[in-house]
Amino acid sequence: MSQSLSSAHDDLYSSLNVMLTGDADPVLAVWSLEDDVTYAGPFGGFAVGRQSVADTFRQSAAMQLGGRIEVTDVHLVETSDMGYTVCTEHGIDHVIDGASANLTHRATNVFRRESDGWRLVHHHTDASST
Repeated sequence: MSQSLSSAHDDLYSSLNVMLTGDADPVLAVWSLEDDVTYAGPFGGFAVGRQSVADTFRQSAAMQLGGRIEVTDVHLVETSDMGYTVCTEHGIDHVIDGASANLTHRATNVFRRESDGWRLVHHHTDASST
């Protein structure tokens, strides 16, 4: 598990890129195993609890959107037991309804330091790029 908040953030986005190929396991591995996790994604809705978040990411993986996510404008804030990152996500060359698409989202990621390192407890994206 990640030893720094920066590497936890990097692990999240590496795992999201794997998820785009259809494999949700790496992204689920960055999440806390506790049931207080939450997710508000670009497709709407709000997942609360480990099982609901996992189900949502498995559904997203099944879409096999392809392409990649790159991040810019990363800002990290860290305390002894909590941290968050905000950034701009650029979804590049996704295939949506048979057509190539590029998307831009703002993202907020909240991490908690747990016994094995930083774990994601909340991920939020929205379609606004500003």
